[in-house]
This record gives sequence, structure tokens and C-alpha cells, in this order.
Amino acid sequence: MTELEYQRRLEAAGQKVFGKDVTYPRGRTETLKLCKRFLRLKEQRIKQRHRAGGGGVEICRMRSDVMDYIVRLIWQECIASLDPAVRNKLNISVVAHGGYGRQVMSPGSDVDLTFMLPGNSSNVSTEVAKLIGDYLLFFYDMKLKVGHGTRSVGDCLKLSNESMETKTALMEARFLCGHEEAIKEFRSRFDKECMEGREAEFLKLRQQDLASRHGKYGGTNCVQEPNVKNGCGGLRDYQNLIWMTYAKLGTLNPQDLVKNEMLTPAGWREIQQAYDFILRTRNEMHYTEKRASDILTLRLQGFVASNLGYRHKRILRRIEAFMREYYTATRDILQRSSEVMDRFHLQSLEDESTRKGLLSFMVRRKTALNRAEKFDGFIAKNERLFAEDKSIFKTDPARLMRVFLHTQQRHLRLSPELFQIMQESFRLVNVSYRYNKGVRETFEAILSRKGDVARVMRQMHRLGFLGRYMPEFGALTCLVQHEFFHRYTADEHTLRTLDMLDELSGPPKAGLSLYQSLFHELQQPFILYLALLLHDAGRAANAKAHDAESTLMADAVSRRLQIKGERRKLLLFLVDNHLLMYRTATTTNLDDPKVIGEFASIVRTKEYLDTLLVMTYADSKGTSEASWSGYKEASIRQLYHNTLQFMDAPADFMRRAAVPLDEIRTGVTKELGGEYDLEISAHFQYMPRSYFNFREPSQIAGHIRQFRQFFTQLMQEEAEAGLLPVMTWTDHVEQGYSELTVTCWDRHQLLARISGALSAESINILSADLYQRGDNVVLDMFRVCNTNFAAVTSKTSRQRVEASVRQAFLAQKFDFGPAIAKSRKAIPGYDEVMSEIPQRVLINNELSPDQTIIELQVVDRLGLLYDIFMAIGKLGHNITHARIGTEKGVAIDSIYVQDENGRKLSERAVLDALQQKIEEAVFG
Repeated sequence: MTELEYQRRLEAAGQKVFGKDVTYPRGRTETLKLCKRFLRLKEQRIKQRHRAGGGGVEICRMRSDVMDYIVRLIWQECIASLDPAVRNKLNISVVAHGGYGRQVMSPGSDVDLTFMLPGNSSNVSTEVAKLIGDYLLFFYDMKLKVGHGTRSVGDCLKLSNESMETKTALMEARFLCGHEEAIKEFRSRFDKECMEGREAEFLKLRQQDLASRHGKYGGTNCVQEPNVKNGCGGLRDYQNLIWMTYAKLGTLNPQDLVKNEMLTPAGWREIQQAYDFILRTRNEMHYTEKRASDILTLRLQGFVASNLGYRHKRILRRIEAFMREYYTATRDILQRSSEVMDRFHLQSLEDESTRKGLLSFMVRRKTALNRAEKFDGFIAKNERLFAEDKSIFKTDPARLMRVFLHTQQRHLRLSPELFQIMQESFRLVNVSYRYNKGVRETFEAILSRKGDVARVMRQMHRLGFLGRYMPEFGALTCLVQHEFFHRYTADEHTLRTLDMLDELSGPPKAGLSLYQSLFHELQQPFILYLALLLHDAGRAANAKAHDAESTLMADAVSRRLQIKGERRKLLLFLVDNHLLMYRTATTTNLDDPKVIGEFASIVRTKEYLDTLLVMTYADSKGTSEASWSGYKEASIRQLYHNTLQFMDAPADFMRRAAVPLDEIRTGVTKELGGEYDLEISAHFQYMPRSYFNFREPSQIAGHIRQFRQFFTQLMQEEAEAGLLPVMTWTDHVEQGYSELTVTCWDRHQLLARISGALSAESINILSADLYQRGDNVVLDMFRVCNTNFAAVTSKTSRQRVEASVRQAFLAQKFDFGPAIAKSRKAIPGYDEVMSEIPQRVLINNELSPDQTIIELQVVDRLGLLYDIFMAIGKLGHNITHARIGTEKGVAIDSIYVQDENGRKLSERAVLDALQQKIEEAVFG
């Protein structure tokens, strides 16, 4: 449908509702009723057009045209209601600005209006103020959001020079109705008073705003929950391109960039298609949410994908296809707008050089110092790299790789012209090119330059060259990761791991000294950088175990790049085991010497251990900030140091793990003094041997004091109160957790009572060490954090937890279900998406000789542990240890269980019953 055809249909629809040859005024009530009917009718038709596949630009333009019709009709009604004397003096231009001005109105967009007066005075009479108030009341009664202002032309220009936001909003001001004198005056004065002579300043401020906004929204378009308006590559970036084009070329039509050779025709088509797709996405978001919404949340992605016509059977596949197209669109806008901005910037530098080049000897001397440098068929100028001629890659295809070595060594960027030439030369990157010796040696040299690899790899990826040269990485481009703790797409996550590695090469930073020293000592940086490039390559195959698939791909790459011997072994080890250290540290009992021994047997050498630690740091930090919490880092460091000690002297390590109790007891007695002799004896007699492994005398002494407090309470309080647990809190703020230590008589479903109280307060359990003394007294230590992954320092939260636990102890029956349900927030549509995450409940009887381990990877929810502990307790089993990991939607837990006699579960019927009860608790 053409614009003219739509306008005719709109006029015909308006005449059907409002009638022909109407005499104004017809009355406020009647006009309002007809406007509501007309708006409802047209909105319904536009929504149908959208759902039938209407483009984003088309739908926004249709809504803008409908709003224009209503704006003009209501203005006629209001003007007709005025006294003729007032009407004759009226000289107001009703102007659309902002998104409405550019005729881009999504379903939830504001109606942005300026009532513009000629001249420099914004004073209006009482009659005019009433007119505007009555006029706006129509829109409020129709439930429309209106942004408005009444200003003179002079004030509009003044505000434009004071506020960049106002300047860009009024730059696209569009006359709607009223008298045209004011808008004509504004147009004649705007360029003279707001733009001429300020172009360079305007461009600089736009670039600063762009950088600031990108930083605020993650610095990449590939975030998990993007902001379609303000995020990188979003609608604001397209609008920014329009504004900069106006400042540079004096036109609001960005297609003129093609005529001025600032953009290729293919580049313009990319931008058009991307912009239309993002607008279509935003329109659907508004329709789905029934309000203005710019954040494409995880919950919303499934609805939008389905409503936009993605027909994959599984919702995760729908989301993946939709989001991949979204990320591609934002990437195109980001890339093409950056290309245009760079051309503007280089043009400004040349213009400035031309203007100032003859002013003085000093300026000429400075110009000489910055003279272009020629080498290898390239020209370095203005911190950019240019090609001497367009055929340099045809004569020597290896230059396609060397160009990146040059940008790395000289810290240059690709010029827009070189960028375009290289993309046009991609057909040269074929199978033989990937096996070329010179090319692979250059690639290795780039990856061996510690501290400046990520920047170059981003250049390669932005160009599209990295994926062409290494297809294993190329398959990750814009790939959505369904593990919900990943904040970025697979390619962006991989590049961020390189960022984290490069940072270790910088100046010393607090808390990073261990990783920095290990990275500085690293003999094979190329292998570590390459391992990070490939560690998630298997995700593109949608395999259950992506690490195994990634290892196969890494093996293929090592053959292609001729990586042999020990270097190949290290590469394959790192890719295959990139999750080993993280999983071991967060899901196993690190106080168990056998765990350390098994981990050391896999790692084998200190070089492998050091490299794996640095890789684990980079991988976790590149996933999201929350993935490298203080508690997790402390656990990984503990695993590293224990393994290092084991490797140095396995026999000594095992002996230290089994330090004679006499030595420990001496240290505890020194801490407590002789008055605790009886309690110390009982503690060392009845506590299990594993309790004393790697535990300092001062910590043991604190536990004995807590036992004394419990027994004192038992003697002094009434019967029921005396049985209540004693609870103490210790904060580890730097590690991001608090430790809750509970002492009491052992009793049925003890852990359910404690976990239920914590869940009711929205407190997460990170891990638990659970001990039962031979005299039937328990010592349970829970490491907990709040929803922000920080220590639980709130006194009121602690007091409520303690009160809930005591209440559960005093009651014959307890049920935290209602309290947890009240705290739990239901998210519509979230369950449908999360139900497709690979979930499992595995009963593992192989990992430990004396304990059965329940391994869970399930959708997390508030109260999950409470449900699991209740299920285990009802079967009469004891929980001896637990490692809990919860990452933004997914719980990865290991729970160690024994029967009531302290033995491993062995009977098949018992194991099957446990499996059934846990699955019922988890999956309902």
C-alpha cells in the first residue's frame, strides 16, 4: 500500500465516523465519542496489519497519520468554539516533535506536541491558555500520553542551544495545524542560530552521548535483555545517524549519505532492513505488554518471537531464531553508523588541516610529524590504516591477516575505505587460505601479544573476517545461550573473556595480583587465547555437553594451524576442562582430601593448574559480574592452593589433612583456656574426623563456645525454649556471603526448618557444612547471601530468620510453603521458557565411597531447597553436606546423603524411592 493510497483510505474512514461537510463546533461530548471510536477502529486495523506482517516503519507511519488526523480534527473543534475576536488574533503553530515529528509512533509512544508562537515572547493570554488546556484534555480523556510545551520561536531556539535533547527533538519538528507563521520562522532561524558554526561541537557532543549511552547499556548490542531504544545498535543509534547527517549535510534523509559516498548502497539497505526489523520488534513489545516497553526481557522474548511469526516447534528455538535476527539487525546499525561517524570524523580532520595548514611554521611542523606512513601496501594516517590501492589483497591475500598485525603493532584502526575493501575480498579466505603457513604464523603472532589481543579480535569479528578464517568461532555469531546466567551471546561472551585476559596485563590491581602474576609467567599465551576463542565453540552444535564438542573442534583447529606436541595437549586440556575448576570448587566438598587428590590427578602439572586458573577467571568474569562473586572466587582459590600443596608433596598434604588431633586440640586449648577442658574433650571425642580437616583452632574454639551457649540455654530456660537452636552470624563482606552457624539437638527435618526460614526471607544458600556429634548435637554451617549476591548484613532480616526458625522448632507441624509462595513472584510466560532448559536429577553412587550424592541441575525457584530437604527428611535420610550454586534462573546443586545409620544408600529400591521423591519435589 502506497502512502497516497493509505491517506485516501484514512480520509474515507474518517468521513465514515465523523461524517462529511461537518459544521464545527459539534460539541465536546460528541467529538470525544467519535474520536474514541475512530481511534479504536484504526488501532484495531493497524494491529491486524502488524500481525499480518506489516513492517515496523509502515506501522509507525500509519499510527502517526492516524494521530495527525485526530490532532487536526480536535484543533478545528477547539478553534471553532472560540470567540471570533480571539480566533482572529490566534497565531499558533501546532507542531509535532521527537518521535512523532519524524512520524515514528509505536503503539505506546507519546504524542509530542509543541504549541509554537512567533517571535521571542512565550507569554499567552488567558483565552489561549484555556484553549490549549481544553485541547489537551481531549487527549487525556482518550488515555493518550502527551508531551507538550508552549513556547515562542525564540525560546525554542534558546532551549535548543542549552539542551542537546531539545535540539534533536526540534530538529525534526513537523507542522500539523494552526497558523504556519511560527514554524516558518523557526525553520528560517534554526540553522542560523543553532547549527551554523556549531557543527563540530554538535558532532562531538553526539559522539560523547553515544559513548556514554553505550557504556550504560553494556557496551555491546549482544546483551541478554537488550534495550531496543537506547541500547547499542538500537533505535537511538539510527536517530543519531539522522541528526549527524543533518549537522554535516543539512538533510534529515540519511539516504543522502549514499549520494555523498559516506555509505555504500549495500550498507544503506542493511540499515533500512535493520531499522525496520527493530521497529517491528518494538511495536510487538508494546502490543504484547499493552504499554510502552523498551527492554526485551527474557520473559517477553518468547511472546514476541511467537507473535512475529517464528514457527519453530520449541519455544527456545523460536527465541534463538528471533534473537539472532535481532542481534544481527542491531549489529548492522551499530557497524554502519560507526562507519559513517568515522568518515565524518576523518573529513573534519582533513578540513581542519586544510584550514590551519598555512597558518604558522609550528602548525606545518606538527603536520609534518603526523605525515602519513607507508608500508606493506598500506598507509597509516590519523590513527587509521588505509590501502594504497584497491587491489592489494588480490596481489597478496596474506595481507588480509597481516593488516591486523599492523593495527596491533601500531595501535591503529581500520579506515572505512579499507573496511569496505576487505569485506569485498572475503572470497579469498578459502580452505587453502586457512592452511597457509604465513597466515597461520601471523595469526599466532597476534594471539601471542599479551594485553592487546581482544581489541584486534573484535576488529576481526566486526569485519566478519574472524568467522571466515575460523568457522568454528563464526558459528557462534549472535548465538543466544540458553543458560540463563550467561548475559551475552556466545560470540560476545568469548570476546569478553579475551578482554578479561588482556586486563591482567595492565597495571597491578587490588585483588588481581595472583592472576596477574600467573599470566605474566605464562609461557604459552597463544594457546590460552586460542583456548578461550574455542572453549564455547561446541554450543553452536546444540550438543548436551558443549565442552566435548568444543574439544573436537579445537582438535580440528590444532591440525589446521599445525599445533603439535605439548602445545596441542595443553590446548585440548584447557578446552575440554574449562568448566572443571569452577564445577569442582562450587559443587564438591573441598574439605575432603580425596576431592583434591582426584582434581590434581586430572590437572597433573603446575603449568596446567596455573593456566586453568587464569582461564577460569577470564571465563567467569566474561560471563557476567555475578558469575565471579567473592564466595565463588574464595572457593576456586581454596581449590587452587590445596591442589598446589598436594602437587608439591602429596604425602605431606594427606598428612596435614589428617593432622593428629592432639596437635589441633593443643591449639584449641590455648585459645579457650583450662575452663573449657570438659567441653573440648567432648568435642574431640564426638565430632566426625572430617570436621577437623583444614579447620583452624580459632574456628573450632568458636564452635565450642557456641555449644556452651546452647547447653547453658538448655539449663536455664524452660523445657521447650531450652531446645531452641543457637544461631550466630559471621559476615565475609569481601567474599560476598555471610555464615550462619546453627547449634542444637538433632531432630527430624532440621534442614527443612532452616532452609524454609531463609527462603521466606529471600536469602540464598550458597553451601552448607553439616556435622552431627556422637552425643546427638549438630553443628550446621550455612554460607548465605542476599539476592544481590552480597553478605546478609541486615539485622532485621537476620532477626526474622531466627524468629521463623524458633517458631518452626516450637510447632508440632510447620509449613513455610505459604510464606515462600507469598514472597515468590510469578512471571507470566517464564515457566514456558524455563521448562525447556535441560534439567536433571541424578543419584550418583560412584563419586564417594561412603555417601550418596544427589546432583541437580534444575530451574531455580524460591523455596527449592526447602522442598528438597523436606523430601529427603520424609524418607528418613540424613544430609551430611551440600554445595549449592544458583545462577540467574538455574540451580546447580550437589547434596550428600546417608541413611539413618550413617551409611551410603545402596539398595536399589531405596535409591529409586529417593529419585522419585526428589523429582516430585523439584518438578511438582
